[in-house]
Amino acid sequence: MKEQKLLSYIDQFCHLGAPSVSLLRDSLQFQTYERGSTLWDEGGKPGEKYFLLDGLIRLYSSNEQGDEITVHFSDTGNFLADVDSYNSGIPSLVTAVAERDTEVIVFSRSILERFEKEIVEWSDLFRRITEKALFEKVKIRSDLFQREAKDRYLAFLEYFPNIANHVKAADIASFLGISQYTLSHIKKQLMQADFLRNSKN
Repeated sequence: MKEQKLLSYIDQFCHLGAPSVSLLRDSLQFQTYERGSTLWDEGGKPGEKYFLLDGLIRLYSSNEQGDEITVHFSDTGNFLADVDSYNSGIPSLVTAVAERDTEVIVFSRSILERFEKEIVEWSDLFRRITEKALFEKVKIRSDLFQREAKDRYLAFLEYFPNIANHVKAADIASFLGISQYTLSHIKKQLMQADFLRNSKN
Protein backbone atom coordinates (compact mmCIF):
# COMPACT_ATOMS: atom_id res chain seq x y z
CA MET A 1 0.00 0.00 0.00
CA LYS A 2 1.14 3.53 -0.76
CA GLU A 3 1.12 4.69 2.83
CA GLN A 4 3.55 1.93 3.83
CA LYS A 5 6.43 4.08 2.54
CA LEU A 6 5.37 6.78 4.98
CA LEU A 7 4.93 4.37 7.88
CA SER A 8 8.32 2.78 7.22
CA TYR A 9 9.89 6.24 7.22
CA ILE A 10 8.18 7.17 10.49
CA ASP A 11 9.38 3.91 12.09
CA GLN A 12 12.93 5.25 11.80
CA PHE A 13 12.02 7.84 14.42
CA CYS A 14 9.35 6.23 16.61
CA HIS A 15 6.81 3.43 16.72
CA LEU A 16 3.21 4.60 16.46
CA GLY A 17 0.55 2.59 18.26
CA ALA A 18 -2.31 0.94 16.36
CA PRO A 19 -4.86 3.74 17.10
CA SER A 20 -2.40 6.38 15.82
CA VAL A 21 -1.64 4.38 12.68
CA SER A 22 -5.36 3.94 12.04
CA LEU A 23 -5.99 7.69 12.38
CA LEU A 24 -3.05 8.41 10.12
CA ARG A 25 -4.23 6.01 7.41
CA ASP A 26 -7.78 7.39 7.47
CA SER A 27 -6.57 11.00 7.12
CA LEU A 28 -4.05 10.72 4.31
CA GLN A 29 -4.56 12.84 1.20
CA PHE A 30 -2.81 11.81 -2.02
CA GLN A 31 -2.01 14.12 -4.89
CA THR A 32 -0.10 13.89 -8.17
CA TYR A 33 1.87 16.74 -9.76
CA GLU A 34 2.77 16.52 -13.42
CA ARG A 35 6.27 17.45 -14.48
CA GLY A 36 6.59 21.25 -14.47
CA SER A 37 3.83 21.79 -11.89
CA THR A 38 4.60 23.86 -8.80
CA LEU A 39 3.78 22.83 -5.25
CA TRP A 40 4.23 26.42 -4.13
CA ASP A 41 5.72 29.64 -5.52
CA GLU A 42 8.35 32.00 -4.21
CA GLY A 43 6.56 34.76 -2.32
CA GLY A 44 3.63 32.52 -1.40
CA LYS A 45 2.83 31.11 2.02
CA PRO A 46 2.55 27.32 1.69
CA GLY A 47 0.15 25.86 4.23
CA GLU A 48 1.02 22.22 3.59
CA LYS A 49 3.79 19.75 4.18
CA TYR A 50 4.46 16.84 1.85
CA PHE A 51 5.83 13.32 1.84
CA LEU A 52 7.17 12.24 -1.55
CA LEU A 53 5.92 8.79 -2.47
CA ASP A 54 7.54 8.96 -5.88
CA GLY A 55 9.11 11.69 -7.95
CA LEU A 56 11.49 14.61 -7.74
CA ILE A 57 11.11 18.20 -6.53
CA ARG A 58 13.54 21.04 -7.22
CA LEU A 59 13.64 24.08 -4.96
CA TYR A 60 14.89 27.32 -6.45
CA SER A 61 14.94 31.07 -5.86
CA SER A 62 15.22 33.86 -8.42
CA ASN A 63 17.92 36.52 -8.52
CA GLU A 64 17.51 40.14 -9.60
CA GLN A 65 18.02 39.16 -13.24
CA GLY A 66 15.26 36.56 -13.04
CA ASP A 67 17.66 33.62 -13.20
CA GLU A 68 16.69 30.49 -11.28
CA ILE A 69 19.15 29.54 -8.52
CA THR A 70 18.63 25.93 -7.50
CA VAL A 71 19.02 25.50 -3.75
CA HIS A 72 18.01 21.89 -3.15
CA PHE A 73 16.49 18.69 -4.52
CA SER A 74 14.08 16.35 -2.75
CA ASP A 75 13.22 12.90 -4.06
CA THR A 76 11.25 9.77 -3.18
CA GLY A 77 10.91 8.90 0.49
CA ASN A 78 11.47 12.36 1.94
CA PHE A 79 9.40 15.03 3.64
CA LEU A 80 9.22 18.43 1.96
CA ALA A 81 8.15 21.76 3.43
CA ASP A 82 9.19 25.37 3.76
CA VAL A 83 9.38 25.20 7.53
CA ASP A 84 10.13 28.90 8.12
CA SER A 85 7.23 30.01 5.94
CA TYR A 86 4.85 27.41 7.38
CA ASN A 87 5.69 28.16 11.02
CA SER A 88 5.99 31.95 10.81
CA GLY A 89 3.62 32.82 7.98
CA ILE A 90 6.35 34.67 6.11
CA PRO A 91 6.59 34.55 2.30
CA SER A 92 8.56 31.61 0.97
CA LEU A 93 11.97 32.38 -0.48
CA VAL A 94 11.79 29.47 -2.92
CA THR A 95 9.60 27.83 -5.55
CA ALA A 96 9.05 24.06 -5.43
CA VAL A 97 8.60 22.48 -8.86
CA ALA A 98 8.14 18.86 -9.94
CA GLU A 99 10.99 17.82 -12.22
CA ARG A 100 9.15 14.62 -13.16
CA ASP A 101 5.68 13.30 -12.47
CA THR A 102 5.47 13.21 -8.69
CA GLU A 103 3.05 11.65 -6.22
CA VAL A 104 2.86 13.00 -2.70
CA ILE A 105 0.96 12.66 0.53
CA VAL A 106 -0.32 16.13 1.42
CA PHE A 107 -0.48 17.18 5.06
CA SER A 108 -2.72 20.23 5.32
CA ARG A 109 -2.46 22.54 8.29
CA SER A 110 -5.81 21.33 9.64
CA ILE A 111 -4.72 17.67 9.42
CA LEU A 112 -1.42 18.41 11.11
CA GLU A 113 -3.17 20.29 13.91
CA ARG A 114 -5.48 17.32 14.39
CA PHE A 115 -2.52 14.92 14.55
CA GLU A 116 -0.83 17.13 17.15
CA LYS A 117 -3.93 16.90 19.33
CA GLU A 118 -4.75 13.23 18.82
CA ILE A 119 -1.38 11.51 18.23
CA VAL A 120 0.71 11.94 21.35
CA GLU A 121 4.00 11.25 19.56
CA TRP A 122 3.35 13.58 16.64
CA SER A 123 4.92 16.87 17.77
CA ASP A 124 8.17 15.22 18.83
CA LEU A 125 8.14 13.04 15.72
CA PHE A 126 7.89 16.00 13.34
CA ARG A 127 10.49 17.93 15.29
CA ARG A 128 12.95 15.07 14.86
CA ILE A 129 12.09 14.67 11.17
CA THR A 130 12.60 18.40 10.57
CA GLU A 131 15.90 18.45 12.47
CA LYS A 132 17.20 15.46 10.51
CA ALA A 133 16.21 17.00 7.16
CA LEU A 134 17.86 20.33 8.04
CA PHE A 135 21.02 18.62 9.30
CA GLU A 136 21.36 16.55 6.13
CA LYS A 137 20.72 19.58 3.89
CA VAL A 138 23.40 21.63 5.66
CA LYS A 139 25.80 18.68 5.70
CA ILE A 140 25.47 18.14 1.94
CA ARG A 141 25.96 21.81 1.10
CA SER A 142 28.94 22.08 3.44
CA ASP A 143 30.57 18.96 2.01
CA LEU A 144 30.01 19.97 -1.61
CA PHE A 145 31.43 23.45 -1.25
CA GLN A 146 34.61 22.26 0.41
CA ARG A 147 35.49 20.48 -2.84
CA GLU A 148 36.88 21.53 -6.19
CA ALA A 149 34.42 21.61 -9.08
CA LYS A 150 35.06 18.09 -10.41
CA ASP A 151 34.89 16.44 -6.99
CA ARG A 152 31.86 18.56 -6.20
CA TYR A 153 30.02 17.08 -9.17
CA LEU A 154 31.10 13.52 -8.31
CA ALA A 155 29.87 14.02 -4.75
CA PHE A 156 26.59 15.37 -6.11
CA LEU A 157 26.12 12.13 -8.05
CA GLU A 158 26.68 10.17 -4.86
CA TYR A 159 24.28 12.26 -2.79
CA PHE A 160 21.63 12.41 -5.52
CA PRO A 161 22.09 9.26 -7.65
CA ASN A 162 18.59 9.38 -9.16
CA ILE A 163 18.48 13.06 -10.06
CA ALA A 164 21.06 13.88 -12.75
CA ASN A 165 19.05 12.26 -15.56
CA HIS A 166 15.86 14.15 -14.71
CA VAL A 167 16.99 17.78 -14.43
CA LYS A 168 18.67 20.23 -16.77
CA ALA A 169 22.43 20.62 -16.65
CA ALA A 170 21.86 24.32 -15.94
CA ASP A 171 20.02 23.44 -12.73
CA ILE A 172 22.78 21.12 -11.57
CA ALA A 173 25.42 23.74 -12.35
CA SER A 174 23.39 26.35 -10.46
CA PHE A 175 23.08 24.06 -7.44
CA LEU A 176 26.81 23.35 -7.47
CA GLY A 177 27.75 27.00 -7.90
CA ILE A 178 29.65 26.43 -11.14
CA SER A 179 29.09 27.55 -14.72
CA GLN A 180 27.41 25.37 -17.33
CA TYR A 181 30.65 25.47 -19.31
CA THR A 182 32.59 24.09 -16.34
CA LEU A 183 30.04 21.35 -15.78
CA SER A 184 30.11 20.40 -19.48
CA HIS A 185 33.92 20.23 -19.37
CA ILE A 186 33.83 18.03 -16.26
CA LYS A 187 31.34 15.63 -17.85
CA LYS A 188 33.51 15.37 -20.99
CA GLN A 189 36.57 14.61 -18.83
CA LEU A 190 34.69 11.86 -17.02
CA MET A 191 33.41 10.36 -20.27
CA GLN A 192 36.94 10.32 -21.72
CA ALA A 193 38.29 8.71 -18.56
CA ASP A 194 35.60 6.01 -18.74
CA PHE A 195 36.37 5.40 -22.42
CA LEU A 196 40.11 5.03 -21.77
CA ARG A 197 39.48 2.75 -18.79
CA ASN A 198 37.09 0.53 -20.75
CA SER A 199 39.38 0.38 -23.78
CA LYS A 200 42.15 -1.09 -21.63
CA ASN A 201 39.94 -3.93 -20.39
